[in-house]
Amino acid sequence: MKTLKTKLILTTFMILLSLPFITGQTSLAGPVSMPGNNLDATLYDLGSEQYHTLSLKDILNKYKGKVIYLDFWASWCGPCKREMPYSQELKKQLDGKDVVFLYFSTDNNAAKWENAITQMNINGIHYRANPKVRNEIIKEFNLQYIPRYVLINKQGQVADYNAKRPSNPNVKQDIKNLL
Repeated sequence: MKTLKTKLILTTFMILLSLPFITGQTSLAGPVSMPGNNLDATLYDLGSEQYHTLSLKDILNKYKGKVIYLDFWASWCGPCKREMPYSQELKKQLDGKDVVFLYFSTDNNAAKWENAITQMNINGIHYRANPKVRNEIIKEFNLQYIPRYVLINKQGQVADYNAKRPSNPNVKQDIKNLL
């Protein structure tokens, strides 16, 4: 009986250890900084235990006082990936200004999300939305497709629910108008 109980405990422990990998989570801790290879990225996996209670409002409030350019994307989205070099260039052009670029991924798989960030060398602050935050994003911004961009002013109010893509040269002026 004691042997059966020990085996049951060990089996349960092994299942719990493998759960993050089965569900696509690669880490339970965060944020994960990924410096190196010219990559300066901070990742927040909202599917992790540490961040699962955060709401969209909690996240956006953290950046109140700055203009926020939200970029909704996924690693499997071709148009999203084509916009990333433009986003990185726009970010460089506005370096030192009161603007923050937040990348919200709708990826279910954390490893694919992290790999895409590394492969495309996407510098910045990244969030992988869990189902709760995804639903909040859909409700707050009527998000029906990606890529999608939203501009939020320094007071935390949405200035443009359908902001221009980074490849549009006029987006820089839209951001500057909010500074």
